[in-house]
Amino acid sequence: MNILRSEFLKLISVRTTWLLLGAMILIEGTVAGLLAGLGEKKDLRPANVPDLLIGTPLSILFVFTLGALISTNEFRHGTANSTFLITPRRERVIAAKLVVGFVVGLVAALEYIAVNAGLGLSILSSRDVTVNSDQAVDIYLGVGIGFILICLFGVALGAVVRNQVAAIVGGLALFLALRGTLTLFIGDEVGRYFPAESLLGLQGNPKGKALLLDQVDGGLVLAGYCLALTIAGIFVTRNREIT
Repeated sequence: MNILRSEFLKLISVRTTWLLLGAMILIEGTVAGLLAGLGEKKDLRPANVPDLLIGTPLSILFVFTLGALISTNEFRHGTANSTFLITPRRERVIAAKLVVGFVVGLVAALEYIAVNAGLGLSILSSRDVTVNSDQAVDIYLGVGIGFILICLFGVALGAVVRNQVAAIVGGLALFLALRGTLTLFIGDEVGRYFPAESLLGLQGNPKGKALLLDQVDGGLVLAGYCLALTIAGIFVTRNREIT
């Protein structure tokens, strides 16, 4: 419990944590409100509503960055030595960081859903735009689980790549830049198993749905990436020098 308390304190005492969460909620709330309130009614037909519910890629960027910061902040600020001296069993520290990452992802997901549904869906309802309630629940569930897994992905990647800039830039490149380029060479059948495509499938993204995994398979594949990175992070952390 002391390790968990320490990890939570490290996170909430850093201004960046609140700035990232605040920016995510402000941007997503603004986008949801503007699209639902100012968009042409013909553009808000049921087929396009899922795009509004899923939101922008910025939310994923913010949550992933938070996860990476949970693991890499100590190396950047030079406090890792003290942490591992107090807790010599380094896997316990990684486990505590993963628990914190899970909570952060869950909180971010609940905040996002509350703002998106509170603004977007209420405005759509006032404008008599039909929303499939079952589809909305499925999408919000996928988006919420996606937030948790992406935060855990960031924590695990940060444990492997302890350099903060390298972890964040490398993760974003993997999700944003490399996926499209590599898919051109290896095809969609393999490309849909990439982390970014798995996330899109988990969210229930309607665009290119025939090329994506379904929600369950997308979630399992993304969880598999998180597990593999976690195992690698524990191995690397246990066997490398902390400087």
